[in-house]
Amino acid sequence: MQAKEIMITDLPLVTASASLTQLAQVMVAKNSSHVLVVAEDNKLLGLVAGMDLRKALAEGKLNFSAEQIMTPRQKLLVAFPDTPLEEAAAVLSGKKISQLPIVQNEVPVGYLHLNTVLEKTSQSAKKSRDQLEQFRQAALLVEAMREGLAVVDRDYRLREFNPAAAEYSGLTAKQLLGRRSKLYFEDNSPVRRVMETGEALLNLEVKNSREQVFMTNNVPIIVDGEIAGVMQTFSEITELKRLQQQLFNTKEELDKAFALTLPNSRVEYKLKSTPEYRDVFNAANGLIEITEVIEDGGYQHVVNALKVAADLNEKGLMGLLGIDKDILVQALIFHDLGKSQPVLNVGQITDPKKAFEPGMMHAMRSADIAENYYQKPKDVVTLIRYHHHSAEQLPADFPSHLLPMLRLLQVIDGLSAGLTRRNGRIGFRVNGSRVTIVENNAHPAYNRTIEVDLYTGEDFVYNGIKLLKIKREAATT
Repeated sequence: MQAKEIMITDLPLVTASASLTQLAQVMVAKNSSHVLVVAEDNKLLGLVAGMDLRKALAEGKLNFSAEQIMTPRQKLLVAFPDTPLEEAAAVLSGKKISQLPIVQNEVPVGYLHLNTVLEKTSQSAKKSRDQLEQFRQAALLVEAMREGLAVVDRDYRLREFNPAAAEYSGLTAKQLLGRRSKLYFEDNSPVRRVMETGEALLNLEVKNSREQVFMTNNVPIIVDGEIAGVMQTFSEITELKRLQQQLFNTKEELDKAFALTLPNSRVEYKLKSTPEYRDVFNAANGLIEITEVIEDGGYQHVVNALKVAADLNEKGLMGLLGIDKDILVQALIFHDLGKSQPVLNVGQITDPKKAFEPGMMHAMRSADIAENYYQKPKDVVTLIRYHHHSAEQLPADFPSHLLPMLRLLQVIDGLSAGLTRRNGRIGFRVNGSRVTIVENNAHPAYNRTIEVDLYTGEDFVYNGIKLLKIKREAATT
């Protein structure tokens, strides 16, 4: 038997820029104790285990990405679709790991889980009158498992109880083997349900009397067409569930804190009802393919913009002459309030220049709303009105004292669009009026290192060892 015959293909995948919240969400959604980190071309970059996530949170690394806490590919053990199951089992048991990624041309196509290998190993063992004893042939795997494993026969007597199960329960195999288990015989026990129905119960959460939460897999053992027992594997996810709730609570607190800065609920509703789209850009024809619809994209865009502004503030940029933090924040909150988006669907291929209206149009509407409905100061309205204009398009009477803040608003708007629509990664360095930005973005035009002088308006893009002066263009998203 080869690995491809039993590998799990519902993969827990994330990109390198995935946040800790996204890692926890994928782990819970896929009922997995790990996630695979892949590049834009789907090649394997590394693996993040639950332990890696817990360690990062314990160390206060809340803003770290998957790439920063993963075990990189060069340190990972992998198998291939045609790897014999015996070889994969030897790796799992010898290295004491519970999952093994399966790659083809470095692209993950599945993974082997110790539970599955154990089940198939036991099923392939020679049948005998007492099939349960054949599980002893998988002793090395059982001993190495980080998940608990228990096997009960038809009379609910324990026939296997590995060291991990003993650690979770505080009891030893010597105390339990051969004895009838009241726990598994209870009416609400998943083991009893499997014993009575013959149908496996997988990825089932169970909480014990000590408020511990376990993820269990319960599989019937069939001998000569009849149920001879049940094998249960389980791992504790109490901490993972707690951390997940903590991350969700933190996000809710941040959302509530942001909502307090909004003038009223109508602004929040408008932002949350304006979608944004994640897409893949085809440089050959200039078209995009929609890969995801972000229903509250307008809200996320503004939140990301404020986060970028906060990062720049920490680096001292808001103390620069010509930059007023309060005016800038108000401009960021209102800058897209007049935006109108087309209705697009996942998989749709379109020309962004035709599908989306020019940025100047919604900038004008947003400025009118800020001025006439919310009586925002003139400087705020002016910044919003012209934040999609290039330097050459600005009117002759544009206030010169607002130029540094307009350039900063355009920088923040563009970076937030990359974070929201393409899961981009960014870094900053501030030197006087110059801001150096390292941007890692799926769109080739924005995958670069750029230096912007907020006073002069000069932009420089670092291309290898060359420093290229470029013409400044306003953000179009």
